[in-house]
Amino acid sequence: MIKAFRALQYRNFRLFFPGLIVSQIGIWMQNVAVAWLVYDLTKSPFTMGSIMCVNAIPLLFITPFGGVIVDKFDRHKLLFTIQILFALQALLMTIASYSGFIAIWNIVFLSLFLNIIASIDAPLRQSTFICLVDDVNDLSNAISLNSCCFNLARLIGPALAGLIIAHIDVRACFLINFLCLMPSVFLVKMMHINDVKSDEIKNATIVEGLKEGLRYISNHQQIKLLLQFIAIFSFTVLTYSVLIPMYCKDVLNSDADVLGLLMSMAGVGALTASLFLACKTTSSKGLQQHLLYGTVLIGICFIGIGLIHSVTMSALFMLGAGFGMPIFFVSNNMLIQSIVDDDKRGRVMSINALCFMGTTSVSSFLAGSVAEILGIAQTFTLLGCILFGLAIYFGFKLHRLNCSEK
Repeated sequence: MIKAFRALQYRNFRLFFPGLIVSQIGIWMQNVAVAWLVYDLTKSPFTMGSIMCVNAIPLLFITPFGGVIVDKFDRHKLLFTIQILFALQALLMTIASYSGFIAIWNIVFLSLFLNIIASIDAPLRQSTFICLVDDVNDLSNAISLNSCCFNLARLIGPALAGLIIAHIDVRACFLINFLCLMPSVFLVKMMHINDVKSDEIKNATIVEGLKEGLRYISNHQQIKLLLQFIAIFSFTVLTYSVLIPMYCKDVLNSDADVLGLLMSMAGVGALTASLFLACKTTSSKGLQQHLLYGTVLIGICFIGIGLIHSVTMSALFMLGAGFGMPIFFVSNNMLIQSIVDDDKRGRVMSINALCFMGTTSVSSFLAGSVAEILGIAQTFTLLGCILFGLAIYFGFKLHRLNCSEK
């Protein structure tokens, strides 16, 4: 077994992995198709932005409770139910679009339904990897391969959606997403997961379980620090997806082809970094260093984007920034998963997912406001400097915490 794919030696992961790749590609295709359809129906960027913001509400408010559900109920049954619900949502989108009844109200309703499912799926998937590998030493490889799936789907899904929308029909994206989800339903059904629950969480209410999880995080200094780091890092870094289109148009004076190039370069960098991490077996100390390396690398690339305004250099900087993101996110995930107690894993990973996803809408609004005042290039330079400050601050805090534990 090639070292980068060593988690595939385990039956459960072999069943989970191919379904994950195909389903993620389908979901990315649907996301692009929904954005296209909403804009086609409204012709209003403001309306489209407002709808996308409303659709994110379940991720903010339901994800923490999703973690309690994961810790409280059988993971295998939850995984199977979630795949069924994803497929049902895709089928309803397909029926609505092909029947001619597609409208803004049912797009919003079905998108909200999708994000409610995703609010439980995120902590469920992240906390289930420990059950998919027999050797805990291969947990990091499973997490890295999950990142590979996500980044590969991010490259393939939107490209396929663009081709299908241009040459067939936007409705076909919804049908293909449904077909992509069906293998995952059957593969998850075939898995055998041993998931033992503690009596404490089984007997607790959802609210009590959430309170207990938050107390656990508050009392665990290293987990609390890592969650703070990912929240501030995500708040700073993930604004690039909003700023880059404006940067292409106003700074590089380029069109959508250059935007596609820059975003593709970020995707290639992210996929390369995920494969790099999959090949490594890294200690806890090494993972902490990766957090700092990823932060500094993205800081350098953002400053470069802000100061050097050429398409070639911008593409190289986006490649570097894309490489740095999984280096940070995957290493952070591995660190938390290596130290969290099994009966709290779902709740901790739900807060981790919230720190990752929940900061984007607010940070994008702030980044746009700052860019309006300072300029787009200057905003990238400022974000790069902030990332250097984060690396110094959290590097010092993590070092001090490690020293106090010795």
